[in-house]
Amino acid sequence: MTAYSSEIAAKVLKVLSTAGKLSGGWGSRYHEMSPADAGELLDGFLAEDTEREEWVVKILCRAFQMTESAVSPEQLSPDLFKRVPKNLVDTHQFLPLGADGRFLKVGSVIPLSSGLKAQIKGVAGLNVEFSLIAPSVFKQLRGSRITRDALDQAPASGEALQAKQRRVQKWNAGDDSLVTDFCNDILLTSIETGTSDIHIEGFRDFARIRMRRDGVLKVHDEYTEYLFKNYGAVVTRFKIMANCDIAEKRIAQDGAITVVGPRGEDIDLRFNTVPTKYGERIVMRILAGDPALSLDKLGFDPKDYQKILQAITAPQGMVLVTGPTGSGKTTTLYGALQYINKPELNIMTAEDPIEYYLEGAGQVQANERVGLSFGNILRSFLRQDPEVILVGEIRDTETVEIAVKAALTGHLLLSTLHTNDAISTINRLLNMGVPNFMVASALSLVVAQRLARKSCQNCLEPDPAATPEALARIGFTAEQIEQIKPMKGFGCRACGGSGYKGRQGIYEVLRVSPKIEEGILKNMQTGDLMRLAKSEGFLTLQDIGRQFIARHIISLEEFQRTLVMDT
Repeated sequence: MTAYSSEIAAKVLKVLSTAGKLSGGWGSRYHEMSPADAGELLDGFLAEDTEREEWVVKILCRAFQMTESAVSPEQLSPDLFKRVPKNLVDTHQFLPLGADGRFLKVGSVIPLSSGLKAQIKGVAGLNVEFSLIAPSVFKQLRGSRITRDALDQAPASGEALQAKQRRVQKWNAGDDSLVTDFCNDILLTSIETGTSDIHIEGFRDFARIRMRRDGVLKVHDEYTEYLFKNYGAVVTRFKIMANCDIAEKRIAQDGAITVVGPRGEDIDLRFNTVPTKYGERIVMRILAGDPALSLDKLGFDPKDYQKILQAITAPQGMVLVTGPTGSGKTTTLYGALQYINKPELNIMTAEDPIEYYLEGAGQVQANERVGLSFGNILRSFLRQDPEVILVGEIRDTETVEIAVKAALTGHLLLSTLHTNDAISTINRLLNMGVPNFMVASALSLVVAQRLARKSCQNCLEPDPAATPEALARIGFTAEQIEQIKPMKGFGCRACGGSGYKGRQGIYEVLRVSPKIEEGILKNMQTGDLMRLAKSEGFLTLQDIGRQFIARHIISLEEFQRTLVMDT
């Protein structure tokens, strides 16, 4: 049996041939061989000089973006073999090398498939981190007494192996006195894992906690049992922390929670509860505090970035940021405010809630219950002599009317709006009752944005789902499909086994040029405005997303999850 498959061996031999390493007749044998003989030819080449293994391992590490393991037989642990069944180890020729927290370190002569990674993860209960081993080293490890004895005692199949790593089941004793600790643990876990939202939900036969990380909700099973047994007490505890009325369970309530983070910093959470059939449902959003990114760090295309700077440094006009909840609209707006913030400018903001602190700005918290609506706040702002006004969200006709008038009377007005894209924002303003001549005159710039999970660059592999047909469906041309090689992350230690690490903003930036202004005044349809904008170089969210796929920043899966296709 050869160490390498014919496919991998052929790729390695090609690299060796190009580098001039196949000397002494090996080069001619390589050019004369059939593809099926590549494995045997490479084995013979390596057997002639054991130092050549190092060449091959380096080639494979570069090709598959993996690292090499240097493990001696003495470093192997028999306990690791209890995590994986013997038949799986023997069939796929890999060895468990070590365990580190949530990761099982696995070594093999060849890169293992994503399907096998998932299979090992399923039986071991740990994320899998792969590394490469030289054939001679693997043979030594596999033949050692430690490995032989461990495999003799290892479970025969995955069905007999159910040892998954779980959180300590301290909550499942049924002691309701642990409610405070339980709630604190939820908050601490969410902060430590970079969660943006916490969902606490009760149903007829179960309850669950889900946390949103990088835009995706994930169930935390370790909390399920205790939560179901003590759901009412948990809800009450969180309502007390949020200063809500614990006796009122018939209406929705809003509140706020402040906790101390792991570094001693204050972390604010926005709290909301609504009554459902099986108890109150809680959603908490963890607010980011001070904006961590300046405008130039948000990932705008250089040309679009200049359009934004031109709009936010103008003495008047309306700049709108659109997108779904959680897409980073407020972060973009505050990045813009940070850029222009200086003592000679009077900046006023109306928000619900105030998510970021901006030194030198007058920040007002909207409160509908006491009549402090966005519309009323805006009216007051106009008597505060501001140059720049930020409105958290344009929600109604009253707010949009005052905002447009402010933009037309010497103020820079920044706000958010819920629309699918930049072009449809124009139609949305018209539908809210703003005359077309006022939209054309007031509107300066629209930014539509999404947040997509970035592919982990440490575990990129070719994406089997990115077939030519799938790529064509999302707008790639036949020529582009020939030139690109879509990749995706398949999970490693660096990304916690998810295949994703961090998030990437996807932006389309529409500058209201004189031609666009003219189109609005002529009551052009959305499709006609889109064609007009594209003639001036406008790139849609989908255009930017396709560029990110080609550059391996996002995966095809993430494109399809985050973006709707052009209609």
